[in-house]
Amino acid sequence: IKFGTNVVTGYYEQEFKSLNPEKTVLDEIWDENPYLTQTEVRTLLASFLFKDEEVFKTVASLSGGEKARLALLKLLLSKANFLLLDEPTNHLDLKAKEVLEESLLDYSGTVLFVSHDRYFIDKIATKVMILSTEGVEVYLGNYSYYIAKKQQLEVQQEEPPKKTKTQIKNERQKERLLRLKLKEQREYLKNLENSIYQAEDRLKELEEKMCNVEIYKTGEIVEIQKEYTALKEKLEEMYREWEKLSG
Repeated sequence: IKFGTNVVTGYYEQEFKSLNPEKTVLDEIWDENPYLTQTEVRTLLASFLFKDEEVFKTVASLSGGEKARLALLKLLLSKANFLLLDEPTNHLDLKAKEVLEESLLDYSGTVLFVSHDRYFIDKIATKVMILSTEGVEVYLGNYSYYIAKKQQLEVQQEEPPKKTKTQIKNERQKERLLRLKLKEQREYLKNLENSIYQAEDRLKELEEKMCNVEIYKTGEIVEIQKEYTALKEKLEEMYREWEKLSG
């Protein structure tokens, strides 16, 4: 591998070694971008889902998903024009994935990433490189293009048997049913995503309520905790369902 003269690389790794555990979220970004005002830094952090008092948390206290978001924002604000990303969607929930996708689509440099997330590859990639024992195959397109092209090449290598009119009719019927099924699945997936967003928002509301001392005095905490536990379990089920359908 030979880099060009003006290529500046930035690397995102899964251990978050680029983050200082003793700094606050705000300082982690501001210290490396001192030309920005505090308002500008907080706006950027808010776009990566760090809002209000969350910007004053220490890096050490962040969850894996929060560290991932912070490391990605830090990388995107660096002067790098060539980003190397190792499984960038790991630890991220749906909202965070969308934020990352939008940021990378707006990024003017080059991105080389490794990912098992087919939906993410489909959304971001303009070129897919398949590594095997025989070398590297390059497909100029996203993941769906790669799959379609691979299937096309496999068909070309085989001598197709002649089909009867009945077989052709049955295949067309199967194709129509498959298209209908895919359409229904996309609609279901969209509704599932909306349900996940609503559940995440409701969990945040319940967490805020549980921080209120007054609800412990009135006994309301029992019902809130019951709803919180049930909703948490339901959200995990929806996450698993979403991963199964979008994988």
